Amino acid sequence: MKRFAVGMLVLGAAWASVAHAAQPRCEVRTPMQRGLEYESVEVRPDRTILFRLCAPQAQGARVVSGDMAPAIPPGFDGKPSGLTMARDADDYWTATTPTPLAPGTYSFAFEIGGATMPDPQGTIFGRKDRGVHSIVEVPGPSADFFAYDPAVPHGRVSTVEYRSPSLGMMRRAQVYTPPGYEGRDAKNYPVLYLVHGATDSDDSWVAKGHAPYILDNLIAAGKAQPMIVVMPFGHTPARDGVARMENTDFGADFTTTLIPYIDRHYRTIPNAGHRAMAGLSMGGAHTLQFGLPRPDLFGSVGIFSIGLLDDDQMARYIATNDARLKQRARAKSFVYFAMGRDDFIYKRVAPTLAVMDRYGIRYQYHETGGGHDWPNWRDYLRDFVPLLFR
Repeated sequence: MKRFAVGMLVLGAAWASVAHAAQPRCEVRTPMQRGLEYESVEVRPDRTILFRLCAPQAQGARVVSGDMAPAIPPGFDGKPSGLTMARDADDYWTATTPTPLAPGTYSFAFEIGGATMPDPQGTIFGRKDRGVHSIVEVPGPSADFFAYDPAVPHGRVSTVEYRSPSLGMMRRAQVYTPPGYEGRDAKNYPVLYLVHGATDSDDSWVAKGHAPYILDNLIAAGKAQPMIVVMPFGHTPARDGVARMENTDFGADFTTTLIPYIDRHYRTIPNAGHRAMAGLSMGGAHTLQFGLPRPDLFGSVGIFSIGLLDDDQMARYIATNDARLKQRARAKSFVYFAMGRDDFIYKRVAPTLAVMDRYGIRYQYHETGGGHDWPNWRDYLRDFVPLLFR
């Protein structure tokens, strides 16, 4: 079990605010020379970002990101993704976002010749579903709720690995334990299972979502109950002919292996009233599929930026889960559903809520501006967590 203090991530904000010095000329250096050091990312006072890459033999380069729309097109709408870079007078490839970024944490990468690579000058990275991207912080007061605050107690994040019999492979999860968990008391805690999206990984709620800081700050302010937060790896091998949302492999591993593992190795309160599940995008789909129909496992669920994606899928979902959705309605438990009006999935809000209305499932619908992005998902987590375990 590998452990580290989440406070280390605050270095990103300091890195983003360093003084912008003149850059050495971009050039190829031999292994016997000192490596070229230059500022690859400049967060400007107006919150636009200048990206810089030294790749003198490249024929072209782009900056790609799924987090920075509309400043960097993500390609979700079928249009070309990324920002095209151009050579400057010092032979660097450069590009600047055409619009400012809201204060927050963002991931990006460079694309050269069809291959994607993290920033070779970067120091902070986040895992994706495949590979890694670099992380940049855009500071600002509206980011305070998910920023590291040295004045409040902090929890810890552990990386745990376990063997999944249902998948026949090793699996991984990140586990946040609240301030005081490692003290002398033997208190047991409720658990929130929090799942990432389709292009991300188990550390994304830590590296980009800053979930540990959000929890630290809410707990310190008395706005949330101390809780354990488990962030599992949401991906499983693809099955031919099976849509990602309807692949049950994640659910089998999650409910039969990971949850029992957490209950054995952590001081949990192992019942539905003290266990919740939430997720964004693909993780929200996992919550719809494996959380909402399981009131025996989860007392509360949070669904961020997803819905039942078409009428055929909705019909199959109802047919598969009819009895359990009736159980969810009888349980009188809490469902939180959130979506941005600019989200490309927004049109599926009404059909998804209609299913819950049909069964008499209590829910709170939270509609915001913005789209399918981390600024919304961090806000939704801040909104959802105080509602739990009261």
